[in-house]
Amino acid sequence: MLPAGLGAQVEGRGLELHLGRWYNGNRADVYEFRTTARLGGPFTHGVGFTILVNDSLGRRRAFYGLGYEMQAGRGRTTLGPYALVGLALGLSTDTSTQELAAQWTVGGGLEWRPLSWLALGGELRYRLEDRGPRGFWNPRQDARSGVSAVLGVSLGVGKGRGGRGRGGYGAPPDLPPPEPPVTISGNAADVVQTALESLGTPYIWGGTADNGFDCSGLIQYAYGQHGIRLPRMSRDQARAGAEVTPLIDALRPGDILLFSARSGTGVTHVGMYVGELKFIHSSNRGVKLSRLDPQDPEGAYWLDRWVGARRIIP
Repeated sequence: MLPAGLGAQVEGRGLELHLGRWYNGNRADVYEFRTTARLGGPFTHGVGFTILVNDSLGRRRAFYGLGYEMQAGRGRTTLGPYALVGLALGLSTDTSTQELAAQWTVGGGLEWRPLSWLALGGELRYRLEDRGPRGFWNPRQDARSGVSAVLGVSLGVGKGRGGRGRGGYGAPPDLPPPEPPVTISGNAADVVQTALESLGTPYIWGGTADNGFDCSGLIQYAYGQHGIRLPRMSRDQARAGAEVTPLIDALRPGDILLFSARSGTGVTHVGMYVGELKFIHSSNRGVKLSRLDPQDPEGAYWLDRWVGARRIIP
């Protein structure tokens, strides 16, 4: 059997199906259905149902359990590794016995997200099936252990895919803005420079010119100065150009960043990425620069509301 996985991101929560193999003498197929959600910082977590069935003995040598898993570093870059630990409690069967057991797991994976709704990757994890249970530090002699492998694909569907998009309607922290980028690279550098020349311009609802801008008005103006016509409204700008995976290292200067106050409400704010983990936008404090840095309080605010990105100039 070829190991494979299938997942779906729904309203900021992941639903994943993993199929794989358990090696090192166990000769068992692995079936896992898991949920995942952002926990905070670099961590994701979720619950799941695990089934391991021996090739020859079938359900007479199997494990059925419910568990909890935590991951670190998953989904933060287009291509990147992540670590994982988990614990499942359930029923372990053998040819003559059925016992309560705990399955301890630790390992890691590598995931590639070429699009916000598509990911390819694989996982390796060490499993210890602790019958009794007595703890991973003191398992019985008949404890089953070994390495399992999964290869697969994850598909994202529904609103809220990409970014986090789980913020709220509160205001971002009022912090001093960062400095403009030292250099601007890429084919949209002139557009970015035009937007940066508007720093400090007041916010005016419906504003589209130098006397004031709202968020989508600033984006429309910056591109319009270079002969590129964009829709007026942020919800329409969210369909302009080509989709970009909403991950930091996939962005180029000039990309339009899409934000949502709450998952499922649609795009409520737009900005323009300028490089160096910074973006320009017109907020209620006027045209300013903000960060896309999880270590920065304001950056964390915007990352929690970031739901997509669009590229106007390839």
